[in-house]
Amino acid sequence: MNHRIDHRKLGLPHDQRMALLTNLQRQFIRHGYVHTTFGRAKELQRLAEKLITLSKEDSLAARRRARQVLVGHSSSNEGPEKMMLRKTETEKLQILTSLSMLTGEDLVKHLFDNIGPRYKTRNGGYTRLTKTGLRRGDGAQTAVLELVD
Repeated sequence: MNHRIDHRKLGLPHDQRMALLTNLQRQFIRHGYVHTTFGRAKELQRLAEKLITLSKEDSLAARRRARQVLVGHSSSNEGPEKMMLRKTETEKLQILTSLSMLTGEDLVKHLFDNIGPRYKTRNGGYTRLTKTGLRRGDGAQTAVLELVD
């Protein structure tokens, strides 16, 4: 019996597992779906449902809690003004387009402006998990986690 088992370990140490799940959450919020192994998708589903429930209440505290997950500790990265020094125009354009991926602030905005209001009246069950067969390389069971419309 699996009493008091809170989460899947996914065969990874804690820090690597948290980094993997954080990146999966970011990709899920950005694209609305993610294709990964079944175990990772089941674990991601738990976390994504909590994020979407959090985004239904648009408050400063909720945004800060979502920012902890989606942005992480990127505030310690060098700012855009330091990145822009001594760069060509094409490099500046590349930096500006990738800044949203670096900071993750756009993900928080997208979560609270688009995804949260979409599920305002729904009481859970925001995601759908569909098995997609075995992976060719190692035979792992794969799945697609997507938002329900």
